[in-house]
Amino acid sequence: MDRYYTLMIIPEKNKEVRSIKIPRLLFKSLIFLFVTFVILLGILTYDYWNVLSQVYENKHLLVENRQLKEQVQLFQMKLNSITEDLERINVFERKLRAITGLEAIKATTVDSGINALPNSTGRMAATGGAEPDREYTPGSMIKVFKSQPKKAVEKLSQFEDDKKFQETKKLYEEKIANSFGLEGSSMTYSKEWSFLTRQSLSMAPLYAEFDYKYEVVVGFLKEVELHIHELDQHLLDKDSFLRSTPTLMPALGHLTSGYGPRMSPYAGRIKMHEGLDVGAPIGTPIVAPADGVVTFSGPKPGFGNFVQIDHGYGVETIFGHASTLSVKKGQKVARGDKIATVGNTGYSTGPHVHYEVRVNGTPVDPLYYVLN
Repeated sequence: MDRYYTLMIIPEKNKEVRSIKIPRLLFKSLIFLFVTFVILLGILTYDYWNVLSQVYENKHLLVENRQLKEQVQLFQMKLNSITEDLERINVFERKLRAITGLEAIKATTVDSGINALPNSTGRMAATGGAEPDREYTPGSMIKVFKSQPKKAVEKLSQFEDDKKFQETKKLYEEKIANSFGLEGSSMTYSKEWSFLTRQSLSMAPLYAEFDYKYEVVVGFLKEVELHIHELDQHLLDKDSFLRSTPTLMPALGHLTSGYGPRMSPYAGRIKMHEGLDVGAPIGTPIVAPADGVVTFSGPKPGFGNFVQIDHGYGVETIFGHASTLSVKKGQKVARGDKIATVGNTGYSTGPHVHYEVRVNGTPVDPLYYVLN
């Protein structure tokens, strides 16, 4: 059996034909090595291609990770800005609460920490070691509110020491590690040695910080919303109270007799005159000085044609000596509505309207209320 392979080389035209004898074993070995080399080259080429793809993917992930990190930081800056805006709204809301009387002002000066309340004279009354009757000006009011502790801002700036932040951060680290299939000691190792994994785990504090600040802002927003709702209800009550305060003179005319002791033209002795007498021609309109409900409309001994209005909050007004009545019992009236006309009925010495304001049944001077 032939143990050689003959390789013949045929040159051009007149040159001799050359032959090379190659042992069969060597030839098979060369074929095996060639096939092995081709297979290895294919494997290496495939692996190299995968490595290139992985490098490109890693580069893309690094860029994406950096962009995500910048975006989270931008969101955190916006949250801080929103918190500052909410703080300004909160200061404004506190001012409104103080102005409307919903909340007493607790003034805290920056230098001395004096706590005081404004008294009815507009000066500061001492509440424990404070300087008595210290002047309380609008400028000092602004300083007082600005000096109020900014709890939300302080909470945002000191978040790293908060236990809740630490717990949230740990949860995010575990979640990221689990996505890489890392747990326990593997996670610790990756945090110390694996660059890509460390880059991913570095996002955990940012995620936790964003979550923490978001919850702080939402909580503060809910608190401000509740305060503003309370203020809104208080202002609605104030509006109702102001609309029910008798601030108008009941008729256009001249004040002929005021509130206080006077000589009674019928009794012939000094008696308490519990209202105002406004002289005007017969037929002059008498108007309601505030919103209310008519509780009496008709003749009454001594007062002639008489109207009584309940304005709520313990305030009532009465109108006597009218010539005609324009309202009925139970009718709602608004400030400025016509309720009667000036007359000379009852115990009257001339055309006028007798006008009284009663608070919890006690007559008071109507001029305390009149603005026109």
